[in-house]
Amino acid sequence: MRICAILSHPCGFGARFWCGALIGFLLAPAALALEPEAELRETREAIQDLERSQEDRSAALQELEALLAEAARGTEASRRELRELARARSRQESVVADQEARVAEARDRLEAERQAAARLVRDQWQRERHPGRTDGQSRDDRHHAAFAARIREAREQALVVLRERIEALEAAREELARERAVLAEQEAQARAAVADLEREEARRRQAMAELEAAIEDEALELERLQRNAATLEAVIEEVEARSAARAAAPRESAPARPDVAFAELEGELPRPAEGRIIRSFNESRGSRLRSRWRGAVLEVDNGAAVRAVHYGRVVYADWMQGYGFLVIVDHGERYLTLYSNVEEILVAEGETVGAGEQLAVAGEGSEAIAPGLYFEIRHNGGPLNPEGWWPSQ
Repeated sequence: MRICAILSHPCGFGARFWCGALIGFLLAPAALALEPEAELRETREAIQDLERSQEDRSAALQELEALLAEAARGTEASRRELRELARARSRQESVVADQEARVAEARDRLEAERQAAARLVRDQWQRERHPGRTDGQSRDDRHHAAFAARIREAREQALVVLRERIEALEAAREELARERAVLAEQEAQARAAVADLEREEARRRQAMAELEAAIEDEALELERLQRNAATLEAVIEEVEARSAARAAAPRESAPARPDVAFAELEGELPRPAEGRIIRSFNESRGSRLRSRWRGAVLEVDNGAAVRAVHYGRVVYADWMQGYGFLVIVDHGERYLTLYSNVEEILVAEGETVGAGEQLAVAGEGSEAIAPGLYFEIRHNGGPLNPEGWWPSQ
């Protein structure tokens, strides 16, 4: 109020000068006080914008990984459908081959019966036309009524068999046509499955390229790796809890275990696939990241067989963010082996596998997951160096 009164008081130049000076003196502290508050507010808003941007980018990254998982599962489903169609086609081709053999056999029998019937008819016609011919037989036999009746009966039976053969041949041909129609339908389904597979693979490649571009951001990549590691740890804890529950349960129906325990194979454990080591245990995943490899990465040909290193039970077989398609095998005594970044899984959770049995098909390497086949050994939940378990080269 006093400032307003001073601003409204009439005065001369000198008075106005001093009034202005007084107003400036009175307002200066307020201006100095307001300026830091404005800067602080703007700084806080900028920080909030950055935090929102980081949260949005992190959410977008997780959404992208979910899209990648969906596309990968779609790809695997298409591959599985193709395998099933190939097996069904093989079975159907075997059926068609059997039907074709039946048709050929029936055709040969029909031709033989036609020739037999034709001979009987010709013989009967000759006997009726030339009753005086003997043809190596006695006159009494030729005119014997019982013999003539047997001839007629044989001819009638031959005609009956001939009709049956004709009917069997037609039935076999109809069955063959049906089987060929089924085969044609399976071929159409296989073509559609191939088209689906190509679309899903295109989606998967695009999502993987976008993911690899996104993880160039160090903060996002580190957060992603930590989140993926936490997801794997949670799965392993659940796996070990289930394994402990099975160990405590009655073992009447448990399959026979091998003579050699997993722990005794240190230094002799086979590799899951042939290939040189391109990422070693505990090696840094990147020069700027604190994350390290908890297993080994093998350079394996795309499409190569990935095999179980020892007897065990499959306890996980699905896609996992950050690991791609992942198979975990429980070998007992709290030993687990992990096989990830594969293209296709060939086993299901709950199955028992033997040493050397194929688990999956190797896929292409990627910076977002691993540059090759990723393999881990876990004991009591902690990772072990696989290279110490393999025979020295």
